[in-house]
Amino acid sequence: MIEPPQIEKSMGMELYSTSFTGFGGHLKQRYEDFIVEEILSKDKILQADIGLEEPFIHEDPLISGESRKSRFIHLTMQKMGMTTMDAAELISSSLRISRHLVSYAGLKDKRALTVQRISIPKSSFDALKELPLRRVWIRDPEYSRKQIQIGDLWGNRFTLLVRDLDIPCEQARELSKELRTDPILNYFGIQRFGVSRPFTHLIGKALTKQDYEEAARYILTKTTPDDSADIKELRESMRDGKFTEALLEKFPNDLRYERLMIKSLLNQPGDYKRAFFRIPPKMQKLFVHSYQSFLFNRIISLRAKEGLHLSEPEVGDFIVKLGKTNTHRDDWLFVSEKNHEEYCNLVQAGEFGLVATIPGYASKMPNTRQSEHVRRILKEENTTLDSFRFSESKEIDSPGGFHSVSIALSDLETKCVEGNLQIKFSLRKGSYATVVLRELMKSSPFDRL
Repeated sequence: MIEPPQIEKSMGMELYSTSFTGFGGHLKQRYEDFIVEEILSKDKILQADIGLEEPFIHEDPLISGESRKSRFIHLTMQKMGMTTMDAAELISSSLRISRHLVSYAGLKDKRALTVQRISIPKSSFDALKELPLRRVWIRDPEYSRKQIQIGDLWGNRFTLLVRDLDIPCEQARELSKELRTDPILNYFGIQRFGVSRPFTHLIGKALTKQDYEEAARYILTKTTPDDSADIKELRESMRDGKFTEALLEKFPNDLRYERLMIKSLLNQPGDYKRAFFRIPPKMQKLFVHSYQSFLFNRIISLRAKEGLHLSEPEVGDFIVKLGKTNTHRDDWLFVSEKNHEEYCNLVQAGEFGLVATIPGYASKMPNTRQSEHVRRILKEENTTLDSFRFSESKEIDSPGGFHSVSIALSDLETKCVEGNLQIKFSLRKGSYATVVLRELMKSSPFDRL
């Protein structure tokens, strides 16, 4: 059995779903090597146009839809070399509007060529046409009464090129066929835990224990191989709990969370709780969600180790209506002896999918083998479901939910391009392309970022 890298195990990704030796290789040597096209509905895919040169396809484009009563305009945004948040920040600051008025359905990779729908206020559209955007292209405007929200998509289609394979391309293609028929564990990938500082789940764990000093120390003092010598020295100098104005002056401005915490600790020495809460609530919540993702990874790893199905429901499982938010009572069903066959048919028909628990204070815990998995992992972690309720900060309360157990790649396509392997597949929202590539390449996760 092939062992995953230790860094992945530390994030709960304890197994591979396939047994073949990976073919290695490298990704993202060019932006066009990693193309992400948003899927709005099962049959509507936003097409990438690699040959774009002008920032706006039409100087005075025809806007589709009904203008009357519409407050927003939806647009197709193609970008490369920046994150979705960076692109949204660029557009909002250029238009001089609030950042939250440039909205999108999901985050797309930085080192890639990506296409997605965004929305802006209707009143800002004329100004948008005049912007000298770089590495961002806008097209297909459409009036809408609604602002695009996170989750307003079916999924994404990926077209990826893996270069510098360890084996001949045709052999790599042959190995890839296994993914068309066998389900892949739907792990939360390394992006969920921080690429340059991959331990956000440990900060979240400290928060569930209300250990604000430990959470703060992870943020301030933990070093990584990516740290420069100067930053490493600064972080190590704080391990004795001493903070000075001179230290603050040396800290780079782009490490704004660290600077906020140091300022707080200068004013109120030893008050790590106050210092931690200087971080925006949205970021605090990301830490907690990261820890929940780690627990989910461990739970489905245990499920696989104990031989439970990864794609078909067993008695004691939950299934969720696909395309929904996975939190409402009408969207999930509990599998019992009585309804087992009926619910298996719903999954096979593609209407519902098998899910596992993301632990939180509202998690459903019937007396089943699957619930026992959750209890076992929580016990090993020395935490409880109630630990995800934060009386002092309701904004980071985390009720938990469900997440798909596995990924199916029925539309996987591969071909060789000058000795490199091109891979094309679609994923529903909530699944990571890097997790698919993990199964194929079986290399360091940092080779897939």
